[in-house]
Amino acid sequence: MGTWGPKLYQNDLAEDIRDYYKEQLRRGKKGIDITQELLIQYQTELSDCEEASVFWFALADTQWNLGRLEEKVKENALKYILSGDDLEHWKIENPKMVKARKETIEELRQKLLSPQPQEKKITQYK
Repeated sequence: MGTWGPKLYQNDLAEDIRDYYKEQLRRGKKGIDITQELLIQYQTELSDCEEASVFWFALADTQWNLGRLEEKVKENALKYILSGDDLEHWKIENPKMVKARKETIEELRQKLLSPQPQEKKITQYK
């Protein structure tokens, strides 16, 4: 059973992206390499506009929170925010939650345009 809500991580795909990125950092991989792995793993989702926005939003937010936001990831997330496609989908699928989703996306936009925190230390597995 999947989760579905207006917040960024109330979606299975977003949770999977966040969790995979953090897990691979704990395994000692570099962020840029993890991003490449995710792009390969989620090719199908990236070809779907609805899923692609969730992918880029989750990856950008995760990287920003960890102080590792890659410029290309930021650009893609902002592109999907500015396109408005994500909100259009919500207007059709769940009109009652459009306002909450809009707030979530605006918070993400503000975050991505602000200076990210220092790179956080990730404890690696032994």
